[in-house]
Amino acid sequence: MKLVFKKCIVMLIGALVTLQLAGCVSSEKYYEDVGLSREAAFRQWKSRKERQERSQPVISGKLNIADCTKLVLVNNKVLQRIVQEREIARGERLKSYSAILPNVNLTGEYRRLDEVTSFDIDNPITGEKGKIQFGDVDNYSAGLMVTQPIFAGGSIPARINAAKLMSLLTDETVRAAVQEVVYAAEHAYYDVLLSQRLVEISTDAVRSAQAHLDSVKQRQRGGVAADFDVLRAEVELSNFQAEFIQNKNAINVAKASLIKIMGVSQDSDFVLSDELLYVPSKITMEQAVEAAYRNRPDLLGREFDIKMRKELLKIARSRYFPVVSGYYSNIWAKPDPHSMMEIEWGHAWQGGLTASVPIFDGFLRDGEIVAQKARLKQGQIDLIDAEETALFELTKAQLGIENTAEFIESQRLNLTRAKEGLRLAEVGYREGTNTQVEMIDAQAALTTARANHYQAIYSHIIAKLDLQEAMGTLMGGQVVRQSGDQKVNGSKQNENY
Repeated sequence: MKLVFKKCIVMLIGALVTLQLAGCVSSEKYYEDVGLSREAAFRQWKSRKERQERSQPVISGKLNIADCTKLVLVNNKVLQRIVQEREIARGERLKSYSAILPNVNLTGEYRRLDEVTSFDIDNPITGEKGKIQFGDVDNYSAGLMVTQPIFAGGSIPARINAAKLMSLLTDETVRAAVQEVVYAAEHAYYDVLLSQRLVEISTDAVRSAQAHLDSVKQRQRGGVAADFDVLRAEVELSNFQAEFIQNKNAINVAKASLIKIMGVSQDSDFVLSDELLYVPSKITMEQAVEAAYRNRPDLLGREFDIKMRKELLKIARSRYFPVVSGYYSNIWAKPDPHSMMEIEWGHAWQGGLTASVPIFDGFLRDGEIVAQKARLKQGQIDLIDAEETALFELTKAQLGIENTAEFIESQRLNLTRAKEGLRLAEVGYREGTNTQVEMIDAQAALTTARANHYQAIYSHIIAKLDLQEAMGTLMGGQVVRQSGDQKVNGSKQNENY
């Protein structure tokens, strides 16, 4: 017996070892599986990329800032996704109307009995035996039930109002997203413009450095320039060429970013038609604050959020009141529902009122009220914080406009001085009164002055763009709000700018 037991133990251990070994997978197998999975993922990405590229529009020709904004509003994928929030809010609003509509239910039933209740009786007159049957073996019924909510402690209109406010809040969320993508697109547009100007400056600098190098080599052949002068000119040319390559790469990156934001194909080939121009801003701080308080999506959204939370508080408080509903029901059945002795079709109806009053719900109702009050307080605090944020952003944008305007004026004067300095250096170099180093320094100073001038104009434009975003009126030149006869919108601001 013991020998048999030992043999069983050995066989069991052998079986367990075999199962364990059969379940083990080598590291190479795992790498093979992961490699196949990654290969499949790459093929899926390539297929999606090709489909996406085919679906993206290809643009060409001249592109101005207005066309750029239109393309963003139509093709930007982030905006397309956020716009779907409106459909979600519309669905929630439709659902809220169910609180005031009647609930109608239709039912149908067939039931087969193996036997029905019956009993035998004797006829006292004839003495014959008879049978009385209750119901029928085959039972049919069809019912209609209509329930109409009448009173629910004020929660019915509160639910509808909350859904409406949620829809309005979603509209402001979408409008905020529109302004964000428009801001990103216009910012990228001006990035490309600035990069183009820097490339032009670098090109001119390379051309001037090359001409200077040729002049130095000619003077060397005449015996009036040393090898050091040639070497110094070559170094300066290499420096300008390096700067040109960097600026050229920057313009490619900026253009790719603009294309991505517009949602068009990277194969698009277009030329920006607008220019970097300095136009003073005429928007005062008071006008900016008024526009922000009337138009900023986050401020309007906070207001709608507070109103919605008040409605949710009403819903929580409504649980203190009874829920009253009216109902009507009608049933058609065979046998007749009035009498089980009648096996023909018949119908019966009833109507009335029902009321339910929650007496004790385990503090669920009180807890919900406390929570909704706290959420309402949070919303009010969020509104104050949003107003303070708006004022900070407006102040920052206005200061940016003022500072960049001063910077532009200083760089404009500096650019004039740099041009005159280069002219005098060239004349002095030809006459032998200025050294080559002074000539190169004058050229570098002019290049820096030109770059700073365009950088100042670019910064001023971006500061005005920041102001539009802070006012909540950055909608691609479309009218956002009106205050009396004075329009505060993108078009008006562009005139002021």
